[in-house]
Amino acid sequence: MSSTKGKARERQLARAKYERQLARRAASARRRRQWIAGIVVVLLILAAIGLAWWLGAFDSDEPETQPDTEVTVPADEPAEDPAEESDAGDPATDDEGSGDESADEESTDEPTDGEADTEGDA
Repeated sequence: MSSTKGKARERQLARAKYERQLARRAASARRRRQWIAGIVVVLLILAAIGLAWWLGAFDSDEPETQPDTEVTVPADEPAEDPAEESDAGDPATDDEGSGDESADEESTDEPTDGEADTEGDA
């Protein structure tokens, strides 16, 4: 009977060893899942921040360069610009101003498609 008790004891020890291994593997798998879940959460947060940045959520309503230029331009220039006074007497400058106006008038006086359409209708 001692051999039966020895075999029973051997099976009991083997079963205990197997249960410890299962517990160790389960704990290892649980830690691995927690690490993976943590990494996934961090990646999702970074992706959400990146998407928000790409869509412009972090842009200010008013660009920083515009207020600086609007504030400094009037402060730097005097009320009367001396360059305008010197250009006023220059005939070359006056011709350029009238040339722009005539170019605008020429483009508006000559309807390209309008006359062709009216001739075909008449």
